[in-house]
Amino acid sequence: MSAETAAAQRDGSIVTKIDSLPAPTAFKLEPAKKSKEGLDLEITVLAELLPGPGLVKRGYVKPNIPGFGAFELRCDEGTSIGGTDTAPAPLSYLAAGIAFCFLTHLKGYAEIERLRISSIRIEQRMKFQSRIPGMTTAKGASRHMEGLSKGVETFVHIESDETPEAIAQMVETAEKACMAAQTVVNAVPAATHVIRNGKEI
Repeated sequence: MSAETAAAQRDGSIVTKIDSLPAPTAFKLEPAKKSKEGLDLEITVLAELLPGPGLVKRGYVKPNIPGFGAFELRCDEGTSIGGTDTAPAPLSYLAAGIAFCFLTHLKGYAEIERLRISSIRIEQRMKFQSRIPGMTTAKGASRHMEGLSKGVETFVHIESDETPEAIAQMVETAEKACMAAQTVVNAVPAATHVIRNGKEI
């Protein structure tokens, strides 16, 4: 770890670039693979709760693509649910990731097609529902705990001399190419493994 990285971590930075990703213990890191179907890539996340009161988390993240660095992230929750509000909440990172990914693909399409675009800006809202007895539900409600996604609504503001048809095609294509958006728009396979005292249960 460089002296600059260590200093940034000590000053409480929310996002810090680090020299390398700590090695995971549950799986091996694999390089991205390109095939006729496309690029198969992975993003590795290692996350942990920090000791002590509150809900501050530390995470390390890195895509397995050459040219993409590793970063340490801090994450917290708002004070209304026991956090200290010192860093973005998990859902804030999720929502921001979708908007940022969408912007990447919008610009990429515009450059490939050489469209005359002055500016692109996204306004987005993600809707959720939390059902946690005693915290997010009224007294007397069911003791069933559940988190629900209620959808995502995106407004893409574009300043351009291109035709409405060309802009609509750009947005449709970019949205389909945005892996972050497609993760929440479509059902995706998921698996959770529980390791207790070093052994999977």
